[in-house]
Amino acid sequence: MINKAKVANNHFNLGDSFYHIATPAKFPRHILRFRNDRAAKLLDLDQLNDNEWIKYFGKFEKLPGCLHKPLALKYHGHQFGYYNPDLGDGRGFLLAQILDKNSILWDLGTKGSGQTKYSRGGDGRLTLKGAVRELLATEFLTALGVSTSQTFSIIETAEELQRNDEPSPTRSAVLVRRSNSHIRIGTFQRLKYLNDYENIELLLKYLSKNYFANIKPNKCIKTLAEDIFLESVKRIAESIGRIIASGFVHGVLNTDNFNVTGEVFDYGPWRFIEFANTSFTAAYFDSNGRYSFGRQPEAALWALTQLGKSLNEFIDEKIIIETLNQFSKKFHESLKNHFCWRLGIQNISNNDLIEIMTILLNESEKNKIDYANMFYDFYGGRDSVVDCLKTNYGKKYKNKEFSKIVEILKDCLPTKGVLDKKRQLDNNRQNLLIGEVEHIWREIDQYDNWKLLYEKINKIRKLGYLLGSEKLVYL
Repeated sequence: MINKAKVANNHFNLGDSFYHIATPAKFPRHILRFRNDRAAKLLDLDQLNDNEWIKYFGKFEKLPGCLHKPLALKYHGHQFGYYNPDLGDGRGFLLAQILDKNSILWDLGTKGSGQTKYSRGGDGRLTLKGAVRELLATEFLTALGVSTSQTFSIIETAEELQRNDEPSPTRSAVLVRRSNSHIRIGTFQRLKYLNDYENIELLLKYLSKNYFANIKPNKCIKTLAEDIFLESVKRIAESIGRIIASGFVHGVLNTDNFNVTGEVFDYGPWRFIEFANTSFTAAYFDSNGRYSFGRQPEAALWALTQLGKSLNEFIDEKIIIETLNQFSKKFHESLKNHFCWRLGIQNISNNDLIEIMTILLNESEKNKIDYANMFYDFYGGRDSVVDCLKTNYGKKYKNKEFSKIVEILKDCLPTKGVLDKKRQLDNNRQNLLIGEVEHIWREIDQYDNWKLLYEKINKIRKLGYLLGSEKLVYL
């Protein structure tokens, strides 16, 4: 018997210590621009017609079985190192939760759905450009095997918005994301700030029941806290390793942007790197490079340290430190495994990976070695390296600085089946640099031409199929 997905009310049942009831915005128009039927199929929502889709994800009518109005979630967080107790969902809310066909719980959360109690003077809206950018980021990260929220829906809403970082007035939209929880590190920070240990205990039990299936909920609370903290450290380390291998810069890794389940989400000024550069930043306002490409592991460990502090009523300081000390090992394991996956090779040693990354970070920009193309050029290891070096195109790798990388990868054996896809992969090399993103947006903004966006998504999804990303991420 095949199970059917069904609406759940698990977060709502936690009680109003965790949310504030929100009133959705009413928009002048609803123009459906993107619906993610791949993500919707998992939730048995792909059969909705467009009018029904807009009814639920643009006008925010309750899905059948949903017992609550939209929930603006409560949390605090550190923003660029400074604690802010005035956060919370300021332009979004938890619309519904759904248990999929495999009884895995998913959130449907909005972005740009109107003002809430936590808007802090903002208009509660999202620009259409911001929605398009988030769609591109989530699709490409998925193709590259990174566990990320999925952009579920984009509906243009026909309002004119004023923004300091975009030519204004600019177009508006409401986005819905499918995410594996919205429990942030900042969710725990808020409860700690309020000395609300009873609800910290409740939240820990909620996580173990709904998101950490390998952790038994009937343990004593201190053991449960230790287990969940360790699991969160492992999962976030895994995600950071994968985004480094993918060449991704999140841009704003504040503690309210870390999901404790490890899924990457909530994208603003993200970038993919052209050349490996530790100091490359995505946010123009990140003047000190706090969240630069190379400092993302440091940012994650700092955020996890704040999670540990939020749990120190339940976990001894010694165990918190021991748990945090596992981050580096798990991060490097993830980086190595994902680096090999992207290259389609069986394995390399830790020392070889360190040497490769060191050379890339120090020399790739100077020698114009494109980060993404290196993975395509050498995909499959040994034979691909030899073939690439025989071409005029491959001459760029024959310099003194890169000779060590070439020698290492010449000895790497391909993973089973990857060479069969090499030709197809070469014909569908994808990257997502800022110039292409801006070009896609200009076509939409100036000519209402969506063709380039949809073509790019199709190419990205084909890339994911060729790489086998469905084995790493849950689609």
